[in-house]
Amino acid sequence: MVSGRGSTVGQAIVDDKRVPLVSFTGSTSVGKMVSEKVHGRFGRTILELGGNNAAIICADADLELAFQGCVFAAAGTAGQRCTTLRRIILHESVYDEFVNRLVSAYKTLATRIGDPMDSATLVGPLNSKNGVKEYV
Repeated sequence: MVSGRGSTVGQAIVDDKRVPLVSFTGSTSVGKMVSEKVHGRFGRTILELGGNNAAIICADADLELAFQGCVFAAAGTAGQRCTTLRRIILHESVYDEFVNRLVSAYKTLATRIGDPMDSATLVGPLNSKNGVKEYV
């Protein structure tokens, strides 16, 4: 992993034929440019682009399993990873029940934000006060 401005560090990685694979997380427009450049030199890419990671919950879903998976995927790392669940697409027949369960879960999580070394903490650390939002 290399951090730095895309216009300098990122461009050097994308252009360098010694780098056989480039993994990029970011916007679709930049990902398209990365893909074209790397594939133009016969390199490979792994791209995680602006899709906002959705879960689709159908009418016949195991709601308990889906609920547990969604809460963990959305809150398990306090939203600080690129694969964090950001959207839930619900069938109308399960919408009310699922949303009510999520609201209850988030109320519980909101009371347990704090020091990650404290066993009572469920959400932590966050990098700024802006990272803590009122979910309900």
